[in-house]
Amino acid sequence: MASYKDILSHDIWSSKRDHIVYPNQDEVRLIYARARMLCRESGITVEDVVDIKPKFCDFHKNILCARDLSVVIVLAIHWNLCIGTIGKYARSRPDLVPILKKLEKFDACGEYLLTEAGHGLDARNLETTATLKADGSIDLHTPSPAATKAMPPTTPLAGVPRVAVVFARFIAGGEDRGVKPFVVQLTTETGMCPGVTSKMLPKRNGSKALDHAVTSFNHVRLSKAALLGSPARPKDERAAFLNHIWRVSVGTLVLSQFNIPAMRQSAYIVARYSQRRHVAGGSKPGDRVPILSFATQYRPIVGALAQASVYEAFSQEAVARFKDASLPMTVRHGVVTCFKAAITPAAQGAMNELADRCGWQGLYSHNQVIELAMTMRGNSIAEGDYLVLCIRLASEILLNRYSLPPPRLPDSPLARHEAGVWREARETLSSLGPGDSHRGAAFNAHILPRCHALIVASAQRMAYEAVASPIVASSVSVAPELLRLYESTCIADDAAWYVEHEGARRADLLARQARDVEAVMPLLPRLLAETEAADWTTTAMIADEGRWEEFVATGLPTFEGDGGILDGAGATAWHTEPIMDDGGRWAVLERSRL
Repeated sequence: MASYKDILSHDIWSSKRDHIVYPNQDEVRLIYARARMLCRESGITVEDVVDIKPKFCDFHKNILCARDLSVVIVLAIHWNLCIGTIGKYARSRPDLVPILKKLEKFDACGEYLLTEAGHGLDARNLETTATLKADGSIDLHTPSPAATKAMPPTTPLAGVPRVAVVFARFIAGGEDRGVKPFVVQLTTETGMCPGVTSKMLPKRNGSKALDHAVTSFNHVRLSKAALLGSPARPKDERAAFLNHIWRVSVGTLVLSQFNIPAMRQSAYIVARYSQRRHVAGGSKPGDRVPILSFATQYRPIVGALAQASVYEAFSQEAVARFKDASLPMTVRHGVVTCFKAAITPAAQGAMNELADRCGWQGLYSHNQVIELAMTMRGNSIAEGDYLVLCIRLASEILLNRYSLPPPRLPDSPLARHEAGVWREARETLSSLGPGDSHRGAAFNAHILPRCHALIVASAQRMAYEAVASPIVASSVSVAPELLRLYESTCIADDAAWYVEHEGARRADLLARQARDVEAVMPLLPRLLAETEAADWTTTAMIADEGRWEEFVATGLPTFEGDGGILDGAGATAWHTEPIMDDGGRWAVLERSRL
């Protein structure tokens, strides 16, 4: 086989030619201008955030979120992580009220700097220091590259002052008193605050521009009022740390809810595209039929709508359980982990398949589906790797440290499946022998790979029960046909278990899923209307024939020959560049004659 290594010595193959794209100021400021408008229009208050009230929770499920997920990610950090953390302490610290008022109005943008380049899910081991000085001030410092904060947006490009909750190791009198949160101003409207450095990261693939960055501190002097909570060393550092970062668990729930409008918006766009796109078919030569008539096209559409509806009901129950003070905090965290562990891969699978069903047009961000999928994928990772969350939760349960809420419908297929897979895992764990700990090689090899599936099995059962046997009044109505489709989809995820343990025939399971899909199809027009996605389908030209034709005719840079015969020199061409006019419609600016 030929080797091509020699070409790498040529200048055109230099890595310097493969430039990295960074967000520009106009892109960034647009995101924050939209965030400010939404923040003020929402009417969400500090109290709504701190007490996790319905107005705050419901925002994350609104279809408007699918219009620009980068905007709502800014608001999720701003509200949940920054305001939620500071607001908890403000009830005994009236001096914090002024900054909360600024944050509430988005006169300042809130950030949350917890994880570091060298410390992600092991954030308890972070290296950033906050040293108490003799005069009572605090010195905030980044001691090494591994201690730089990653990856919240912190640049001054937003054009709005930034205030952050920064986590650092508190050092007083030479004693390490554990990781604690501090309130730190990062930027003014026009630049970085003294001692604070923000290095902007390149654009994330597939999503709208946000000024994500790595942030460091060079002996930044803070007042003693910057510390949130007690300066004393806690008796139980782990418990104290978890108490400080409790809004991360809220984020596990509310940020995962963005998947609900993302699935609905994606399903709506692909359904409209599938209605207008026709191919040869029918009983007569020359007949053309919409591609929506093919099961391979409508199955992922109705599947996404079914999952969005059921998981919306589950999200309401998860919020109720998380706020239930009678439950141990471990159980409350476990429920929200289940929600994220189930909805995240389900939504990713649904949106990726929907993008595929649009062919080549599904690859483009302006048609929204792939952008929604990529943004939610990045969000799920940045907010906390759900696989690691599942490993922790499943390990705790298998070690009998606590348990998830028991099934309310124990004879349902999903409850039997849940009991069965957990029983298998316990039997496997027992077979490893008493000498193998949960950190041992055998546990690593035989149990860890099952952890996500175990948590998903519990989550699917909980989601089903949230509709079939709810414990809270739901604001969402889920048609019985959608619930049956959700159940058969979950069964198909582990058909082998039902064949082995329930005596099912694979052919029967496939036939059931087909029947459940067909039963939903008559409801599709109503379901699409109920998404309320039409008004938010603003850039997806694929969804409307007229807009697509206008986009091609006037919205794309165009190169044309002059109508003459091509010769060695080629033909002349016009170069046009799409711009947006004041009315938000595509216009064309003639730039140059080539």
